[in-house]
Amino acid sequence: VGDTIYPVNAIAFHPRFGTFATGGCDGTVVLWDAANKKRLTALPKMATSIAALAYNHDGTELAMASSYTFEEGERDHPRDEIYVREILDHESKPKNAK
Repeated sequence: VGDTIYPVNAIAFHPRFGTFATGGCDGTVVLWDAANKKRLTALPKMATSIAALAYNHDGTELAMASSYTFEEGERDHPRDEIYVREILDHESKPKNAK
């Protein structure tokens, strides 16, 4: 009760591990292990919505586009920015199922 649910705007699949990253209107990027149904890593929250995500060719970097997606209508918002973050294997590699 009282929880706000935000839509996922972007998804990117890791090219080596088969895990994936999601980005949403709440400004968060989360890396997931679908096979084991586990959240692997939550990255620091951005100033506004995540509009797009993309891994580089070997999955060692993740590009994140932070851009207001008008989920709250027309209003003042942070400027659009693109971030590239190094992704370590332990952040994106599937965990052993228990």
